[in-house]
Amino acid sequence: MKKNAIRHRVYVKLTAVWGNDDADSTIMVSRRRWQAIRAGAEYVTSARSWYEGGSYPVAWLFTDGKVSVYGGGGMECVIDQPVGELIEQIVTTR
Repeated sequence: MKKNAIRHRVYVKLTAVWGNDDADSTIMVSRRRWQAIRAGAEYVTSARSWYEGGSYPVAWLFTDGKVSVYGGGGMECVIDQPVGELIEQIVTTR
C-alpha cells in the first residue's frame, strides 16, 4: 500500500522592528513573492504589531525594494527601510 506524500510548504517569515527594538510585526510570504519583492515588486498586506504586551493592527507596504509599516491613526512605524534589513527566516509548514 502506498502512503500519501506529505507536502510541505516553505515560506519566508519577515519581521520588522522599530522604536528601541521594543515593537515589532511579522508576516509570512511565499518564496516566490519574496523574490519578487526583493526585485522591487509592490505588495501590500495587513498584520498585527506587538508593543508592551499589546497587539495593534498595521499595514505593510513594499515598493521599489523598500518596506514601510503603518499603524492606526497614521502612525509611521517603519518608513522606506530596505527590505534587506528585515529579519528573515525560512519556515516549513504542512
